[in-house]
Amino acid sequence: MAGITHSAFRRLAADFGGYGALYTEMLSGRAIISENAAESPYTKKRAAEGAVVYQLLLNGSEDIAAIVDRLSALCPAAIDLNLGCPAPEIRKTKAGAMLFSDIKMLDTVLAALRTAWSGPLIVKCRLGNDSDTWQRVFVERLRLFEAAGVDAIVVHPRFFDEKLKRKARWRLFPWIVSQTVLPVIANGDIVSRSDIENHADMFEGVKGFMIGRMAAARPWIFREFAGETVSVDYREVWERLYRYTMEDFEPRKALGRLKEFTAYYSRNFFFGQHLFTAVQNAKSVDAVREAAMEFLSRSPRIVRQPSVSGV
Repeated sequence: MAGITHSAFRRLAADFGGYGALYTEMLSGRAIISENAAESPYTKKRAAEGAVVYQLLLNGSEDIAAIVDRLSALCPAAIDLNLGCPAPEIRKTKAGAMLFSDIKMLDTVLAALRTAWSGPLIVKCRLGNDSDTWQRVFVERLRLFEAAGVDAIVVHPRFFDEKLKRKARWRLFPWIVSQTVLPVIANGDIVSRSDIENHADMFEGVKGFMIGRMAAARPWIFREFAGETVSVDYREVWERLYRYTMEDFEPRKALGRLKEFTAYYSRNFFFGQHLFTAVQNAKSVDAVREAAMEFLSRSPRIVRQPSVSGV
């Protein structure tokens, strides 16, 4: 969720509430050292957000103790080590999926995190590489997580090379749960409460759920998961996110964040591709707002269940 779960978006999600905790974007360990943690839109936390998990992108070359010390001042609900991102630019840094694959370095990083951080420690991962030995490799990682003092594991049941091309393998959750004493949090393509209710056998034993891309499309989704009916003014919600983003980012960086958000938000509408295209083609934050307001002021027809496939 890089470019999405920054301070402005979390502020919007907090307005609606209904969640147990919010996640930051993937945070570069090295960048944290140079940031003003209390003011940076990548790390700042407002009281209304409640529990916030700080998600770290590490490769083992960083001063992990210094990073944790900087984050500790923000009172994280937990620290999360991202071991799932398969993006080529992340692989080049030997973080994310590459760190998952390097068990010796992974052991070193987890040991350093656990030494520096006494609070809840979470890891987020995928299934690994698609090969005949993936299950053995995955279980090896589970044993490592347990031995390292990890408190919970978030699993997105896709292989690294699949990106978001095929549906997440929910059917594997009961097996994953059976292989570890750690609480397992399910992630991947979960977009509605009915997904869980209609596939209860696949989610048996999991201790929680992480909602990703659909939360960007529908920031009020957590209240819907709680069984509430939420009345939404789609124009006002977009404009509120615009205001929050402009408060936290300078215009050049705000432009990219607004475009990222709108790529998901446009999926709420029939002919939402017109909103998407107009915003993507805008060259300034003022032009982005003008394009969005022009579309949203026409009270566009709302789809029953948006799809974020391909975003």
